[in-house]
Amino acid sequence: MGDKAGNEKRNRTFLNLDSKRRETMETIRIKKTIVALGVIFFGLVLFYPGAITAGAQNEAGVTIMTQNVDAGTDLGFALAPLLGVPISVEEGVDLTLAEIQASHIPERADLLAAKIATEQPHLVALQEVTLWRFGPTPETATQILYDQLELLLSALARRGVAYEVVALNRLTDLALPGSNGALRYTDRDALLVRSDLRAPEFNISDTHTHIYEAALNFQGLIVVQGWISADVHIGDSRFRLVVTHLESPIPGVPEATAVQVAQATELIQSLRNLTIPVVLCGDFNSDAEFGSGPDATPTVALIEAAGYVDVWRIANPGNPGYT
Repeated sequence: MGDKAGNEKRNRTFLNLDSKRRETMETIRIKKTIVALGVIFFGLVLFYPGAITAGAQNEAGVTIMTQNVDAGTDLGFALAPLLGVPISVEEGVDLTLAEIQASHIPERADLLAAKIATEQPHLVALQEVTLWRFGPTPETATQILYDQLELLLSALARRGVAYEVVALNRLTDLALPGSNGALRYTDRDALLVRSDLRAPEFNISDTHTHIYEAALNFQGLIVVQGWISADVHIGDSRFRLVVTHLESPIPGVPEATAVQVAQATELIQSLRNLTIPVVLCGDFNSDAEFGSGPDATPTVALIEAAGYVDVWRIANPGNPGYT
């Protein structure tokens, strides 16, 4: 399920390091962390095996942005009839359409492109980069209203900063009828790379998309999430980058939290035998400060117990951020 407040939250990034690299990491100043529009940039080269000294001397490094682009709605209106709210499906769809139109999707894409163009990260990890379509019926809803990925890529191109799609993961696809036509929602995650990066200095290999086995059955609607994985090579060093968006907790629906935890467990288990560093980027929908709100789920603790380190805490000691 999309998180309406996703663009207001700081996406989390977790690193899996052995104890020696973790101790060294804490003694070396991280290159920089810039937060805007909920975006985190972090210097990654410091955490490569055998490249920590070089990283300290050369702060060019590798930078990654992670951002929940935000669909413009949490689909609450469209799904309200499934929860017994006394409105029709058509009324819910009409309200959802009005909501996404009021969310300024093109303008937000332009603002995000401006930040990317300024910082020019090597890699951009995107969640909830939604494709919205419209048509006479759910089966014929193929007219594009908003393609958040294309809007972002076009805005970047206008600024002379080109990015390419490394991988696109298509997730939940839902079409419902409204009073004037059907609205189709296609959830997607994406990994982008700056177009000027070339082998052998920089290379990406073993790119895969995955759908989690655990999915939320929401009143008969199956909501799926997934992850993208890729090996990033810089010089002789390599790390595994993972982009994910875990299921959102829903107040009063414990099954949603159970699905989120199962997805996190599946992800951790899939990576457990790797001998290279791992970077997890994404919207985990889990409170990294272990508060008591609706996102107070066990997921972050589960990830950290598996040996991952929260980059935000390292780069911003004493500042929990909003998560």
